[in-house]
Amino acid sequence: MNDWTHGYVSDIEYLPGFYIEQTPAHLDVACLLRGIEPPVEEGAPFAYCELGCGVGETALTIAAANPQADVWGFDFNPAHIARGRSLAAAGSVGNIRLEEASFEDLAHGRQPGLPMFDYITLHGVWSWVSAENRRHIVDFAARHLKPGGLLYVTYNALPRWTASMPMQRLVSLAAAHDSERSDRRVLRALDMARAFSEAGADLIPAEMLDRLDKERAEGTAYLSHEYLNAHWSPCYQIDVAQDLAAAKLSFVAAANLFENYPDLCTTDAQRRLIEGFPAAHAETARDFFLARSFRRDIYMRGPRPIAARRLEKRLAARRLALVVPPSAIKLSVKVPVGEATLNESFYGPALAALAEGPMTIGALRSLPEADGSSATEREVLGMLIGSRQAMALPNAVTEESVAAVRRYNRAHLRICSDEGRAVCALAAAGIGSGITVRLFEMLAYEVLLDGVEAEAGAVTAAIHALLAARGDRLRNEGVPIEDEGEALRVIRENVDLILTVALPMWRRIGAI
Repeated sequence: MNDWTHGYVSDIEYLPGFYIEQTPAHLDVACLLRGIEPPVEEGAPFAYCELGCGVGETALTIAAANPQADVWGFDFNPAHIARGRSLAAAGSVGNIRLEEASFEDLAHGRQPGLPMFDYITLHGVWSWVSAENRRHIVDFAARHLKPGGLLYVTYNALPRWTASMPMQRLVSLAAAHDSERSDRRVLRALDMARAFSEAGADLIPAEMLDRLDKERAEGTAYLSHEYLNAHWSPCYQIDVAQDLAAAKLSFVAAANLFENYPDLCTTDAQRRLIEGFPAAHAETARDFFLARSFRRDIYMRGPRPIAARRLEKRLAARRLALVVPPSAIKLSVKVPVGEATLNESFYGPALAALAEGPMTIGALRSLPEADGSSATEREVLGMLIGSRQAMALPNAVTEESVAAVRRYNRAHLRICSDEGRAVCALAAAGIGSGITVRLFEMLAYEVLLDGVEAEAGAVTAAIHALLAARGDRLRNEGVPIEDEGEALRVIRENVDLILTVALPMWRRIGAI
């Protein structure tokens, strides 16, 4: 093992991906749900930092969608930074710096020219690095996070990870003396864990291994980075909070929006028990009831409560855009305690209105056909964004901002195509964030940017030609579609939906 890795898997790159919870637009919503002032005013310039940014897809999406932002990303793996810089150059993203640096380098000020940040985020880092590196992260936040700034951290959470700890240790031990690359080591180690389970090791349950086999079928990068890091250590929330307190950071909200509503997370009996704990211990107490093994937490360096009257006005002024097809609108949504049913007298007309175009929460509550008294501003914001049916629109959509996201999205889609990825994130200027699209949407976006008329026949033919030029074939349950007529029919069926549903939505949120 190379010394520079400090026990972290580095011989294979981590999976690329976009994580919406890391975006300032989403983090600001979570703060408002808790009545806390976000780091900056809506639509204002901000400085953003991602620690452990990987290949930088989240940071790049934020930079492309927010030209007013100053975005930085750091990773100690030079391959990750090289890939991210290549995409930044190809997409003409000029407001981002991606740098190779360790947490020790950053904590000790060895990276010159850093600003004070409004947002510092880290995803998939905290419970996979050493205690020493966690201290470096805290020291960096103390040095570079503004007063009123926000830190977002994710980690494997106890007590829910308790049952998986014996298996992780066995997999780690089985792989420790294997000299092969990490992705091969983890597969052999999982086979060893299966053998232990079948031989009677009841702490290695077969159903857990069955779940991991699904991950195994989709690729081994996640499994390697999850289970083979030398310092893998799930955490209780109270321990993370105590570590971060050294940087004057206080817990303020969960990035999973529904978790900010106690009645959606716990029963009456559970809440009574939790309320018996001091406020500083309540989050950890709640984890004994919630079926969550992964926490997405928001801390602030000097949280500022918003006066109730001012908060109501701020929430009423928030603009929302529908990001699902009208046919996919639902009034029954999954929440931690099961399902919640949205009040049809308000949400029916409100969602129908959003299908016509973006609106403020205040305007939705004032619709003549909607019962505005049945849903508060706070509820509307959390329920519609938490259910992934709507997103906030913090930014103005201009020709310049849309041109910027087009340049980035074109470059990103070409890389995704080269890598054979069937899922990608499009940056969108209005939401200051990104939306996930799948293969047909990716193909349609590309040909529309190439100037193909937004007409079903033209787009269908262009996608068919693009696939042929790349030597790709459509597949049905993994089997290539050989009949050209059938392939054209499948393409056309998807194009009709994209042009009538997806394209208008892309335009509303400034993605194209």
